[in-house]
Amino acid sequence: MKRLGFIFLCAIVGAVSSYYAQPFVDQNSDVILIIITVFTVFAGFLIAIITIIGDPGLIPSGSWRIAEGRRNQMYQRLSWHVVLFTLYLLTIALLFVSVILEKALCEHQFWRLWIERAYLFVGITSFLFTFALPSALMEMQQARYDAEIERRRSEVGIRPDEES
Repeated sequence: MKRLGFIFLCAIVGAVSSYYAQPFVDQNSDVILIIITVFTVFAGFLIAIITIIGDPGLIPSGSWRIAEGRRNQMYQRLSWHVVLFTLYLLTIALLFVSVILEKALCEHQFWRLWIERAYLFVGITSFLFTFALPSALMEMQQARYDAEIERRRSEVGIRPDEES
């Protein structure tokens, strides 16, 4: 429920911001260059994170059932990162469409206006989603450490409900 509220809030802020920011972005090549640069860096960084976190070598040892359970859990967590990556690429794609069609749509202000609002909406919303990324990564690392600690404790015969 908390995540759904965060998504809804980001989408509302993205929609309102894109509506009011569009006049300041209209045919502003500096803003377009900054947005493309930022989202390209975000996309590259996120691919690196997905690759590192999804590395099967980081699965703690144990039975295949434990590994399978952790795989499904990791897949669910990483699916949000894949959605975020897709939104970054969609922002860049909409920007390219906007730049390419700028000359063709000079007579059709309506379409240019909505393409600009669309890339601003997706860009602002996905940028706001990015603020949740550090805590999600920290949770994943915490779960890994907890699993490793439990594995080491079980190696020396300490049950999960016992204190050292």
